Amino acid sequence: MTTTSTREATTTDEPYPDAVPWGLPAAVGGALALAVCNALVGYTPGQQDIGSTTDLVRVVDEHRLLTEAVVATGLLAVALLVPGIWAVTAVLRRRAPRLAGLGGWAMATGYVFSIALSVESSVALAVARSGEDPATYAEAMNSHLPVTSIALYAVFGLGALGGGLLLGAAMLRQRDAVPVWAGAALVASEPVRVLGLVLGLPWGPPLASVLIAVAFAGVWRTCRPDVG
Repeated sequence: MTTTSTREATTTDEPYPDAVPWGLPAAVGGALALAVCNALVGYTPGQQDIGSTTDLVRVVDEHRLLTEAVVATGLLAVALLVPGIWAVTAVLRRRAPRLAGLGGWAMATGYVFSIALSVESSVALAVARSGEDPATYAEAMNSHLPVTSIALYAVFGLGALGGGLLLGAAMLRQRDAVPVWAGAALVASEPVRVLGLVLGLPWGPPLASVLIAVAFAGVWRTCRPDVG
């Protein structure tokens, strides 16, 4: 009985950084790439004036290279964030299995579906380059958008938001293993992003992504052998 108890305690206390090779630094890098993408979008001239699909095509047409950078950084962020989130989840679920598992699942799924934003920008850029009247594209998008596309955007928003809050709560529940500031940063990132989007503050989403990077760096820090 003594041997079994000791083994269980050791398994619970040890971090598990190798669930996804290089996953923890990828999580930090992905969040920083997302911050760059958010900043490029937020500070694109004319971005705050977009009120329709036609406006989107116009802004994309005026800033084609910037749009290419937005698409590239967005895809890079997803490629790093999704496995990174699972690596963070693997560390957290050893002490908060259900909370961390649900949070990681929701957050990772949300960011997988965020690829829709990059696809939308790519299509708008293709329309702008074609020289065709963007009104036809705008009419198709505004009047005939499939229900599945609407659901996709909903899963992206709710998954990223809810998953981040759950993962942040999982961090805060294990303060003896994960720094409190890491959990606080992840929980704070979600309302910061929402307020930035609702109030039209261009620095809101980039700041939220930086907070996510800070939170994931806190988890990575606990798994480094030189940190005691």
